[in-house]
Amino acid sequence: MIPQRYDVTKQANTRLFKKRFYALILCIIILPLISSCNQEKKKEAEMRGIWIHQGMFDPDLGKATAQMDSLFIRYAAIDINNIFCFNALKEDHPLGWDFLQVLIEEGKKHGMGIHPIIYPGYQVNLEKALVEHPDWLIRDMNGQVMPHFNLALPEVRQYWIDRVKDALSYDIAGIHLDYIRFPLNQGYSYDSLTCAMFRQEWGFSPLEVSHDSGSMIWCEWIKWNARQVTALVTGIRDVIKESGKSVLLGADVFPDAGLSFYEIGQDWASWMQTGLVDIVCPMLYTSNPEHFRSYVLRALEAADGKCAVHPGIGIATSHNRISKKTLVEEVEITREFSCNGFAFFSGYSLTPDMIDTLRLTVLNQ
Repeated sequence: MIPQRYDVTKQANTRLFKKRFYALILCIIILPLISSCNQEKKKEAEMRGIWIHQGMFDPDLGKATAQMDSLFIRYAAIDINNIFCFNALKEDHPLGWDFLQVLIEEGKKHGMGIHPIIYPGYQVNLEKALVEHPDWLIRDMNGQVMPHFNLALPEVRQYWIDRVKDALSYDIAGIHLDYIRFPLNQGYSYDSLTCAMFRQEWGFSPLEVSHDSGSMIWCEWIKWNARQVTALVTGIRDVIKESGKSVLLGADVFPDAGLSFYEIGQDWASWMQTGLVDIVCPMLYTSNPEHFRSYVLRALEAADGKCAVHPGIGIATSHNRISKKTLVEEVEITREFSCNGFAFFSGYSLTPDMIDTLRLTVLNQ
């Protein structure tokens, strides 16, 4: 007969063996999952965007396709993965071929998503507009016609929403809004229809009150126009939702959220906070890294974690000319604040020399 103490020892060894066996099984199951989660976090791609223009390419289809391929090879060297393109839709250019479709196909070859740009507040061809839609044009306080469509008019907003619907028929990564605003210096419209619409709500025409913030009606006029721009953004968001497509809505905005609200009717802080847009690219076109840092922080505070902020880095703009050293610094600042993305303005000014600098420094992987 085996002594009892040996039986106890055997039972203890059996229990120990089972514990180690179960621990081993858990390690086999759980550790790969933990590792996979960590890898997924590491794989979350930094949004590296650039603004380009249809005019960068030859009007000939074959030549343009070759140019796109060559350009995207250079961009791929620094892992640019999102292209924001002006004049990509058929209505925007005189080409006899589908520029946007070709751009999408070339982008896919290089792992780049294409975002056609819609720009409602940009200048229109005044001569053409006076023939086709004279009632859509902005008129200043003296009745002078301005070369911009009036975003306070529902039919103008519908026109741009229909343009977005056209873009959604393509396999795009996003819709990008630029000039989503009124002209500078409170360039709102004082045509009779717009003034009547405002009078219906507030009892006065904006022409009948003092044109300064001492007048409460004037303050409401500024707010009213901002709401018209927001109504357009809302309409665009709605048609994207209705499409059922996973398409990002982005917006290029002025640097300061508060001032852009009052000057151009661009209430981009509320767009972020209410989920109207997925991405905001503040156009922080400066050669001063400290100014850049300050405005990145302001934009992030305005977003309050509810929207991605991917700062626009201006290389050569009407506001600045940037050095390679500062270019690198500003990319680093976006990472300092965990923006997880940025965009370069623009394809015209991001030279091969600058691409090499980025590839050897901050964009080397």
